[in-house]
Amino acid sequence: MLVILKKIFYVVIILVVNLYICEYIGNKMTARMELRRGYKITRVASLGFPVSRFIKFLSMDNRVNIWTFFIFLLSFLMWSAVPITGGLVMIEEDYSFLISFTFYIALIAVMLFNSSRSSHSGIFVDNCKKLLIQLSFIVPILLSGIGIVLLNKTLSLKEIVNSQYEYWNIVFQPVGGLIFFISIFFQLKILGMSRRSYVSDSADTGREGKGLGKVIDKISVYMIIFFLIAVLNIMYLGGWQSFYIIRGEIMLAFKFYFIFIILLLMDKMTGRVDSYKLMVRINWKFLIPVSIVNLIITLGFFIARDIYNLI
Repeated sequence: MLVILKKIFYVVIILVVNLYICEYIGNKMTARMELRRGYKITRVASLGFPVSRFIKFLSMDNRVNIWTFFIFLLSFLMWSAVPITGGLVMIEEDYSFLISFTFYIALIAVMLFNSSRSSHSGIFVDNCKKLLIQLSFIVPILLSGIGIVLLNKTLSLKEIVNSQYEYWNIVFQPVGGLIFFISIFFQLKILGMSRRSYVSDSADTGREGKGLGKVIDKISVYMIIFFLIAVLNIMYLGGWQSFYIIRGEIMLAFKFYFIFIILLLMDKMTGRVDSYKLMVRINWKFLIPVSIVNLIITLGFFIARDIYNLI
């Protein structure tokens, strides 16, 4: 029991530190790309700004509901089966891939259900569309993930990392890795992490969220993006595997922040997405068909290699 509590403590500390660093990096990059100073109220390179803004939100309104509690709980339960390093995982199960994505889907469903609690008319229909769009982008992610599961013959995320001791899975599944990355990018667009998003935050519902509830919503958005980047690292980029003389933990952190910064830059370069139809069209006409073809090819390779021993 003490060992589990110790692991939970370490995981929470790592997530909180990453949350602080990514919030700082994201706002600094936004200020520089928009040619403004940014962070005018704090000193020491504005390192205290995330804390000051957190306190500012808490001073507004602290009303929360049961759905806000579930959002906060699922934001951390989603990490219970994700191995951050070889020895740092709260729940070691052979089906960690399924467990982590179950919590991930549940979190998105609760977030979008919570956002439908609007007293303004017409918001319910919009939120149903958001739910369908958000869930539709899970399809190419899962299809790409199934390809990695077939390639490594395991549903354990830890075993998937251990199987990449010689070559990363991106070498064998470049198309799946690209589809996974693009899906993360569109998830970031829908969630509107670095800016107000038409899809995730309409004008009416934006006026209703303040205080602690707004902070929890923002934390859950970061946790989703962190989760997807971490799974991308684990499944395609070797996870915590060492790179020559560079320790695995350092490589994992480097890959995580590199992908995070690339996603933010792409978000700023592409601008706002103000239409449901564009994202739905890209997903159903490109991401899902390509991921299905990639899965079929991977399945054929799996059958030829492991069933008929032709390869």
